[in-house]
Amino acid sequence: MANILIADDSPFIRTAYKRVLETQADFVVAAVCEDGFEAVNKCSELQIDVAVLDIRMPRLDGISASKTIREKNPETSIVVVSAYDDWSYVNDLIETDSKAKAYILKNSLDDIGELIRAVRKVMQGYLILDNALIEKLVGYYERHSAESGNLSERELQVISRGCRGMSVQEIATDMEISPEGVETIQDLIEEKLDISGEDYLSIQSNSTKAFLNLCVALSLE
Repeated sequence: MANILIADDSPFIRTAYKRVLETQADFVVAAVCEDGFEAVNKCSELQIDVAVLDIRMPRLDGISASKTIREKNPETSIVVVSAYDDWSYVNDLIETDSKAKAYILKNSLDDIGELIRAVRKVMQGYLILDNALIEKLVGYYERHSAESGNLSERELQVISRGCRGMSVQEIATDMEISPEGVETIQDLIEEKLDISGEDYLSIQSNSTKAFLNLCVALSLE
């Protein structure tokens, strides 16, 4: 069973998330909080597996709360739900620790399965970005490809799927290529983005973070 904490200053949102998550037999909503300060305290009191945090809350915002929660409870996975598709918020979230975290836009949660998927993926250790944010990053990179380097269309396809938290097998199935083909493309991405990792989860989070940082750097030029 996974113990989940929900923190949002909206009673309606708290109730909605609780109802969605409790449709899963292996999810238990162990705490519901009104702000980030309360969320930090509850995570210290309870064995919370996943904290679902709004980004804008009284007393302590979701990004700051996530950092404190992870400092005190390194095994707690984080899902930040935001109305803002601002890269700076994502950078703040993953600046020091990028594994087992998700940044999801609120309008994506019109599909109730998206919140469930995000929770399950961070529990597996993935770094997840919202689909709309990924499309924005890929589009920005493509528009500035002359200045930004030589990532191929195929490599961008693998990166974008990796940013969604897809496994090698899931990427292979979605792209209709072999898992070995995905791994070969991933090797090229690692070389071009100058990243490494002990396992696929490390590579996935590092490549996602590196691609985000690349796009942010381009936007500042």
